[in-house]
Amino acid sequence: MKTENQRAWFFVLPVLLLVAFNALVPIMTVVNYSVQETFGNNIFFWQGLDWFEQILRSDRFHAALGRQFLFTFLILIIEVPLGIIVALSMPRKGPWVPVCLVTMALPMLIPWNVVGSMWNIFTLPNIGLLGYFMNDVLGVNYDMTQQPVSAWVTIVTMDVWHW
Repeated sequence: MKTENQRAWFFVLPVLLLVAFNALVPIMTVVNYSVQETFGNNIFFWQGLDWFEQILRSDRFHAALGRQFLFTFLILIIEVPLGIIVALSMPRKGPWVPVCLVTMALPMLIPWNVVGSMWNIFTLPNIGLLGYFMNDVLGVNYDMTQQPVSAWVTIVTMDVWHW
C-alpha cells in the first residue's frame, strides 16, 4: 500500500498566511474605527460601545431590520419554489438543454451594479420601457422614484430576475 505524503500542505501554508493577513488587517481597522470618533487630522476620541448602544435602541434601526427580514423572507418564498419549478421543467436531453442553460445563466453574468443601473433606467416613468408600459399602456400609476410600494415591487422583481 502506498503511503501518502502530506508535505504538499507546506506549499499551501504561505498562501493561507497571506490571505489571513490580508483579511485581518482590514478587520482590525474596521474594529478600531467602530469605537473611535474622528474629526479629521488624525485626531481620535474614544467612543467605546456608545454607538452600538444607540443603534440597538433606535426605532429606525429596528424598523429597517424588520424590513430587511421581510424582504429576505419574501425573496426566499418566491425564489426557492421558482427555482425548483424551473429546475424540474428544464429538459434533460436534446438540443434545448444548452439553450435553456445559457438563457438561465445570462442574468447572472451581469454585475450587480449594472443590474441596478439597468433596472433604474428600465423602470423610469418617462423614458423606461416598463415605466412607459405600466403608466401609458396599462394605465397603472407606477413611479418607483416617488412611490415606496412601486420601489419595493421593483426591487423584489429585480432580485428575482437577477438570481
